[in-house]
Formats: sequence, structure tokens, C-alpha cells
Amino acid sequence: MKCEDAQELITALVDKQVSDQERSSIESHLKDCQRCRFIYEQEQALKREIGAAGARLHAPAGLRSKILSDRRIFPGPERSSGSWTERILPAWSFPRPALALALAVVLILPMLYFMRTPSEPISLAAVEIQRKIIGGEISVRKMSNLDELRKWQIRAVNGEFTPMEYDLSSMNMLPVGGVVQEVNGRKTLVTVYTGNGLTITCFTFLGTEEDAPKIASVFFDPEKKMNFYSFSKDGLNAVLHREGSIICILVSNMPGHELLALVRAKVQPS
Repeated sequence: MKCEDAQELITALVDKQVSDQERSSIESHLKDCQRCRFIYEQEQALKREIGAAGARLHAPAGLRSKILSDRRIFPGPERSSGSWTERILPAWSFPRPALALALAVVLILPMLYFMRTPSEPISLAAVEIQRKIIGGEISVRKMSNLDELRKWQIRAVNGEFTPMEYDLSSMNMLPVGGVVQEVNGRKTLVTVYTGNGLTITCFTFLGTEEDAPKIASVFFDPEKKMNFYSFSKDGLNAVLHREGSIICILVSNMPGHELLALVRAKVQPS
């Protein structure tokens, strides 16, 4: 078998679309031809990379449907499906190693870009969690006893930290439940207070002031000797502050300036 003939069958061999006779012929050639064996190994590696990249990337349902229905990529029953390279590559004339390298660059670089795209800051994720709690998308654990809720939350983080508590009874607001969420790999204790048509949710987690979003306005309280970070998203207001290694964020539908005043009044001087 000549190298030209072998290279025509390499893709089919990778796709397991060769007959027994063809397999025997090409495998015999690959044992003796280092160049063709290298091309075969490159195509195998490339197909594994493409499969792994596809497993890590998730397309929206609409885009996925559009791609799957495109007969230029996935032919219908009236057309031969061909090999996986025939579906995505035109009949280019340059050598297969160069083609494999070009395809790897085209597919892998976008994947690396998305992998390096920073995730949403935990502070903004807290606002999104609050929105989902209000909308009923996230259920909270109902408990009438605040001490019972507190103990459950502490157990959920193996005692690494405790949830911050607020006495909002003067506003006729009481804790009605809580939940434990994991955001960006960090456990977050969530306690929900309601009353007077308002909802205030307290998020407690281990962190630093770097967890405040860049959009936040910073207020330094000389009496409390600490910074307060005020920000808004999707119609909800939030205030973040730090006590030691603990970050607390209060998120509410109450006006932002009122929420900031409430947090500053409730926090003890450091």
C-alpha cells in the first residue's frame, strides 16, 4: 500500500469505518511507515481533543437545535454521513498534519478563551440567588426556631464559620428560613428575613473585600472603622461588609440608602 492510499484511509480507520480487509492492509502499512503512523496518531489525538472539548462546552438549546438541523454539518438520511472530518472540513488540498494543526487551533483556542473567562463575582451571584428565592426557584428550609436554623447551617459548613445574625424585630421582620448554597466553590449560608412587605436576605461566607463587585460604591464608617460596599442589580439592592475573615452581604428590595443605613446601624465596631 502506498502512503497516498493509506492517508485516504486513516480518517476512516479513526472513525472505525473501514472493512476488515482495509483495516488489515492499512494496519500493516502503519507498522512499517513511521510518517503515516504519525499522521494516524495525530488524527486520533485530535479526535479525542474535539470530543473532550465538546463535553466541556454546553450550547444553549436553541443554538444546539440550529446546529443539529444544519444539513451541511449533519446530513439527512438521503446523504451519506461520511466520516467526522468530512462533515466539518471541505476538500482542502494541504497536508493532513497541517490540517490537523489548523483544526486544533480553531477548536481549542475558543475553548481556552471560555475556560479563562472569569465567573460572576460571588457578590453578584448572591443577588441572583435572592432573585431566585423570591421567585420560588430556590426553596429555603423553613424553621421557626432561629437557633435550630443556625445550628443546621453551621453543621453544613463543618463548623468552619457561623452565619451572621441580625435582630430586625424592631422592623417587624423575622427569620423565616435559610439555605446553604455553593457559589464558585465556596459554601454560602443564606438566612431569609421577611416582614412589612420586605425581604432581607443575609449571605455569609469566607472571603475578603475583593469579593465586592467593581460596580459597588464604597462608604467608610470612621466610627465602625470598616468599609461598606453598596451596589444594585436587577432591581435589588445589596450591602457588603467584612468582619475578620467573614463576608456578609444583605440583599433586599428596600431602597439602597435605607439598606445601607440599616447595616451600618446593626454592625458592631471592629
